Amino acid sequence: MKRPTNKILIFTIIILISVSSITLIQNVRGSTALIPTIGSTPTIDGVIDLQNDEWGSANKNSIYLYQNLSAPASGLLIDLWVMQDQTSLFISIQFEMNQHASSEYDEEFVGILISEDELGEYSDARLIQFSNMSTGEFQYLDYYINDSVFILDDDSNGEGAAALDGNKIAYEYGTLIEINDESAQDVWFQRQFTYNISIIYGKTALYPEEILIENNILIEIQYPIYTSPPPPIDKILFNIIVFGVVGIVLIYYVNSIRKMRDKVKRLRS
Repeated sequence: MKRPTNKILIFTIIILISVSSITLIQNVRGSTALIPTIGSTPTIDGVIDLQNDEWGSANKNSIYLYQNLSAPASGLLIDLWVMQDQTSLFISIQFEMNQHASSEYDEEFVGILISEDELGEYSDARLIQFSNMSTGEFQYLDYYINDSVFILDDDSNGEGAAALDGNKIAYEYGTLIEINDESAQDVWFQRQFTYNISIIYGKTALYPEEILIENNILIEIQYPIYTSPPPPIDKILFNIIVFGVVGIVLIYYVNSIRKMRDKVKRLRS
């Protein structure tokens, strides 16, 4: 009786150690795997349109940005939403700060650093950089990264916008998928590939020196679900007419059969 019990105990311990090891590795890397949901196309303006539910189908998560990922403490909690449509990837980052419209946050920025794969170095940066928070003045900036040096792209790709509402701010990004341009200074997202992305935050327009807090996520780009276009109106009308005629003829024959049965019953009686 003892041997089976010992085997079960040893097997349980092995499983617990394996799970703990996996969890430890994930915490060290600070990466959370996210799968974008397929939804409608949001307007990239920094405004979360609740009335039209434009981000309603997004994969919604909450994560912390930390000063030191290897020893996370006192992080900034952000809402992180990811979504795709047929052609593009969209990311929304939202959080609150006390007295967010004050001059302390005039040069606030939030950005996403993108790696070619799950483990590679970051080579692309998309940032939204404020110059005056209280008046809502910002720029969308596209950089490529060479040996940790941020170099402004010759041609900016993607789009980004942000807007402050009270003390809460929303940053929104959009970028095309499946663009194969080897001359571009960007990481282009390909379907069924997983990318390592670092979300960064700072309060002074200097990169990477003034990146204060960050965290990493993994995003796996999905194939969009094909939705067939609605049929033309003339085909809809044609189908209505055809099925209407068929329905009328069917009703006529059913009534004729009933009348014939009634007549036969009267004759037999």
